This record gives sequence, structure tokens and C-alpha cells, in this order.
Amino acid sequence: MKYNVAQLLKEAIGSQRQFSISEAVSDVEQLMDQVTGDATFVRTHQGIWVQADLIVRISQDCSRCLADFKRTLELELDEEYFPEVDVRTGHRLLPPDDWEGLYIGADHILDLDEATRQSALATLPMKPLCKPECEGICDRCGADRNVNDCDCYALDIDPRWAALRSLMTEPQT
Repeated sequence: MKYNVAQLLKEAIGSQRQFSISEAVSDVEQLMDQVTGDATFVRTHQGIWVQADLIVRISQDCSRCLADFKRTLELELDEEYFPEVDVRTGHRLLPPDDWEGLYIGADHILDLDEATRQSALATLPMKPLCKPECEGICDRCGADRNVNDCDCYALDIDPRWAALRSLMTEPQT
């Protein structure tokens, strides 16, 4: 998701560009694989302000059963990008003192990949589940309990609790 913004940087403050985004992303970390949405680029006094509503498809591993699954996230980007080089003179620009934002490269390419990746990472759950009722894997035999039932815990009963088992098998009166 790279955009050449050299012409927009030459225009007056308040100039805008609209973009529709629909592309496959080849992410180094294999996090995102599809991004769609709309973005608006607005020229500011320092750089370019990006507002985007994106739908991102993420690949994850379930924290219970370890299966790979895809999740769709809705993201809102609201970032300002500062140019490293003045588009008219070619001189390197110093960022403002309090700048902690993103940069437009010396080639005047604005890259939305990093902001999208950071936003997606910030919204992901700490323990992702492939489905809310995921049973996970058995910690003894390693069977996926979503697919097969295992009897690992049914066979092992602590002898101190054996007397309580008889209560479960006798009919209640």
C-alpha cells in the first residue's frame, strides 16, 4: 500500500486525494494477507494526514487448539506523515521536536503498511480463539478435543475422590 504523494506535497494546505484500497499484502511476519477500504490523504502544513477505514484479514493461531484460522478486523487509521525531504528543493527536513509519527520517504512514497500493521496488532486479542467454544487440545495425549473426545481424565481418578464417584452412579431418591 504505497502511494506517491509528491504532487500532493506541492499543493496547497487542505488539498485532498481519495483512494480505494484492495490488495493482497505480502507481510514479512505473515500477519496480514488482504486489506480493503478507503483512504483520504489531506495536505497539512507539515505533511500529509491520512484517514482510512480498512478491513484487514489476519492469519492467527488459536491459543487453545493451535489451529490456523483467519480473522477479519475493521481498522481506522488517523495518522500524520512527515516528509523526510522537501519535494521542491530536495533538502532534508528536520522533523518537529515532538514528532513521534510516521515518515514519507525521500522518494516521496507514503507507505500505509506499517501504520496498518501497528493498528492491527493493537486490536488483536491476547489469546485468540478460532471459535468461542473451542475445546483446545488434551494436555496429556495431544488430541484435538474439537475433533475427537479423549478419555484421559475419565480414567484417572484420585483415590481420595473415589467415594464421591459412587454418588454419581446411584439414583437419587
